[in-house]
Amino acid sequence: MPTVLIIDDSPTQVACIRELLGDMRVLHRNSAALGESRLLAAQADLVLIALILRGSNGFECGLQLRELGFLNILLYSDCPEDTDADWARAIGLQGLLQLPAPAHSLLQQIKQNISRTVKGREDGQRWAS
Repeated sequence: MPTVLIIDDSPTQVACIRELLGDMRVLHRNSAALGESRLLAAQADLVLIALILRGSNGFECGLQLRELGFLNILLYSDCPEDTDADWARAIGLQGLLQLPAPAHSLLQQIKQNISRTVKGREDGQRWAS
């Protein structure tokens, strides 16, 4: 069963994403505190980070995890700017999910990213430091 770490301080948003993910294992942090997030990210097949976080932002959190070796990171936002997806990719993240969106579309994007992680593990790649 795939594991997804959600980093978001909005209980409503987290509840919606949990419901979308169905029977996947979901881990959650409500802050971008790197120590806690790093430990949980090591267990995850995918890290989903809210673009807007109290006291931080998804770009900073994603970049910090990326620099530690975590490769499969997606940002999400319900009010993205036109350039946010480009910035996410520029710092090495997988991209940006725009909310709201049809559930099947979001789930398809999430599953595609998880399958990359699983394939990477099968190929012997190291996905986290």
